[in-house]
Amino acid sequence: MSGIKVSKKAMAQFEEMKKKRTHKFLILAVVKEKVEVTDAKSGDAKLKPSFADFTKAVIDADSKKPQPKWGVVDYEAKKPDGSILSKLVLVNWCPDNCKIRQKMLQGSTNGTVKSKLGIDKQVQAQTPADLEENVFRELLGLPKL
Repeated sequence: MSGIKVSKKAMAQFEEMKKKRTHKFLILAVVKEKVEVTDAKSGDAKLKPSFADFTKAVIDADSKKPQPKWGVVDYEAKKPDGSILSKLVLVNWCPDNCKIRQKMLQGSTNGTVKSKLGIDKQVQAQTPADLEENVFRELLGLPKL
């Protein structure tokens, strides 16, 4: 345990996402000794973001310095029986080329984030391949695309 807590503001945004479906995803990171939402705009449900938009926001390919972060996605997919599955999934993104201190902080804070948000489905990701949609489908017991 790192002692870093999820901020009240981040919890409020997550609860709004969960209850009112205001966002398809949120991106969180450690900012000044608290876990904060760092990207809520791109996940705004009004913009109808795709799964690809989510993975791009998590990976942040435009950034020159890789940063560990968490993504919470409201993953939706059609089940074989035709019904729609909607499940919150937490992504722990920690690329291999992050600094050691960042990796240690991310690892020691991950349990706090997972338990505070109350999300039981989690994907550990170090490379873009770890964020392919079939990884999520397998986690949720759905057939591959």
